[in-house]
Amino acid sequence: MTNLFRHIPAVDKIIMEPQVQEAARELPNQEVTTIVRDFLDRIRQEIATRQEALSQEEMVSRLVLELELNKRRRFQPVINATGVLLHTNLGRAPLPKEALERIAYLGEGYFNLELDLSTGARGSRYTSVARLFNLLLSEIEDLDTVVVNNNAGAVLVALKALTAGREVIVSRGQLVEIGGGFRVPEVMAASGCLLKEVGTTNRTRLSDYANAITAETRAILLVHPSNYNMVGFTESVPREDLAKLAEERGLLLIEDIGSGAFPPFAEPLVSSALKHSHIVTYSGDKLFGGPQAGIISGRRDLVEIIKKDPLLRALRIDKLSLLALEAVLELHLNKDYNRLPLWALASLDGEELKTRAEKWHSHLGPGLHGDIVPTESTMGGGSLPGQTIRSWALALQSPKLSSFELAAWLRQGNPAIMGRIVQERVLLDPRCVLPTQDELIISLLQGGVQVCS
Repeated sequence: MTNLFRHIPAVDKIIMEPQVQEAARELPNQEVTTIVRDFLDRIRQEIATRQEALSQEEMVSRLVLELELNKRRRFQPVINATGVLLHTNLGRAPLPKEALERIAYLGEGYFNLELDLSTGARGSRYTSVARLFNLLLSEIEDLDTVVVNNNAGAVLVALKALTAGREVIVSRGQLVEIGGGFRVPEVMAASGCLLKEVGTTNRTRLSDYANAITAETRAILLVHPSNYNMVGFTESVPREDLAKLAEERGLLLIEDIGSGAFPPFAEPLVSSALKHSHIVTYSGDKLFGGPQAGIISGRRDLVEIIKKDPLLRALRIDKLSLLALEAVLELHLNKDYNRLPLWALASLDGEELKTRAEKWHSHLGPGLHGDIVPTESTMGGGSLPGQTIRSWALALQSPKLSSFELAAWLRQGNPAIMGRIVQERVLLDPRCVLPTQDELIISLLQGGVQVCS
């Protein structure tokens, strides 16, 4: 048994192998040492089980693969060719250059995050972005805004601050679950309010809400069905009618609008919701085209109550996200929509996309073939469910690779390329691909795939 282990090198010796050194480049020394120790421990166990020694070459080769795998677990660029503009797994809305420049400029040093430069006293981190949101929504009277880390947090803190211990009425058709296990009933329970369901899954009438109101009712909650679109034998109550009922019965109308659109996007507009709902929550990294954030806009006195809730501090937005959000707000106020990557990509001309896909196709290397096909891009991220945008895609195939293997090969590129599998082909949709990334795609495709005969 001892002889089987004698060729296992010491940690410091195998780390000095040239191939290992190259694979470990850019990884911290402590991480490399830990990876190597764990690897050698597994080698010892493997040898003990198999009763067979491993060569130095095989150990080095396997360790190199282990190090490369660890490097790929880090955040790195991915080319989004899925056709899903707000792809949650890929970070949703790409940030505009102005936001990145502001983060770089102010983030490298100190800045007045919570300091009033006029008085020298402590200020609020929400002041600047709240003022800009209020300007953007200036048609709404008596308005204020506060920002937290994401929209789930916005819903949670708004309900806790305004409705804890009281009943909140929600249609059964709006008790949704979206990605990551965000369930409306669970968020409501965490807020301390008492959920009161009305109607059925597919049909809820105004009378259902009216009949459910008791002395313990504090609010009606409207939830935008982010990830699905209900069709057929359905019925729901317009917010205008719910607003009137809430006013008659002295209740609050709170609306989680989800993606929350501003011009140039159409409904669901935040301004439309605020004309009727007392409090509206929405995301910063969806149709707004900014960083992850949960925005709470609404009646000034109610927002003031939310600002004083202790939970707000636990959910507060990070300083770098605030800097990016401020820059994106300025673009909206200046109507510089084409400087927002999300809008620029969503509004790309179909013929331009077809031309780009054809260029990719003309550079296919060995082991690859494909066709240019019409397709439909989607907004994604729970935004505009059921709506699509016409596009074109390169539909890739390989003679001896399955569609899953071909998709995996694309993900192993540098940078990784994400497509989507449709009818045993991997579709690469230029809709979400930044024009500057076309040459990277061409470079990978030109090399082709090694197909075994």
